[in-house]
Amino acid sequence: MITVCLLLAGGLFFCGLYFPFWKHKTPLLPVLCFGKVGKTPKGSALYKEWISPQKLAQKLDWVLKLGFTPVTPEDLLAFKEGVSLPPKPVILVFKYGLESFYKEVFPLLQEREIKACVCLCAEHIGQYNAWQNPQREPWQNTLNESELAELKKSKRVSFVSHGLSYTNLNELDAQKALWHAGESKTRLEKLNKLSINAFFYPTAAPSKELEDELHPVYGVTFSLKTGVNKLSSPLSMPLNTLPAWKMGLWRLRAKMTRG
Repeated sequence: MITVCLLLAGGLFFCGLYFPFWKHKTPLLPVLCFGKVGKTPKGSALYKEWISPQKLAQKLDWVLKLGFTPVTPEDLLAFKEGVSLPPKPVILVFKYGLESFYKEVFPLLQEREIKACVCLCAEHIGQYNAWQNPQREPWQNTLNESELAELKKSKRVSFVSHGLSYTNLNELDAQKALWHAGESKTRLEKLNKLSINAFFYPTAAPSKELEDELHPVYGVTFSLKTGVNKLSSPLSMPLNTLPAWKMGLWRLRAKMTRG
């Protein structure tokens, strides 16, 4: 009898995990984070950061089938001013600002007529991800100015700052960290003619002091802290994210609907 009860309890637990029977009373705002998109370089020590275009397409279709509508940081700023969001909003954000976003991700967005965000390091436009150790994986090209111009023209891509480079701001003193983040916004807007309304902390979650200083500069901030956000007004910043590139479809669904 005890064994039967334990098996039944275990079955209910896993059913609740993969087939959520209840939802938050407060609407949720999941932020799905993706890393590198394309074919993983041979022998890469960072292979876990990659997702193939085919698997990405599968996940995008899955998200849309569940009834979610991709929104951008600009939509969140409008929400703060009283503009309504879709019933089930979701943010798609792609890290690193690599050229593969233009070649692999952008066509998927166009095919589905949806929006997404791409993060940029201001000092590495049209270069490569020099912050990465090439002994662990060959350097990857970053987005160049002509590609950025086409992405901007499409109105399907929102641009997010990663800072000047992919730097842990917590390792800098407060004044330098704030300058680093603010200067990246200035350069991307003035030199690359982009609108930058959000910042994605590249590595560790920020200190409260840094977030308090930086949030007014950008309006919307993201961190690598795993979780789903409550869609309340005002929104709590920085927004938590889900490592969607490495999550299975059912696990992703459970997180997006239950938190």
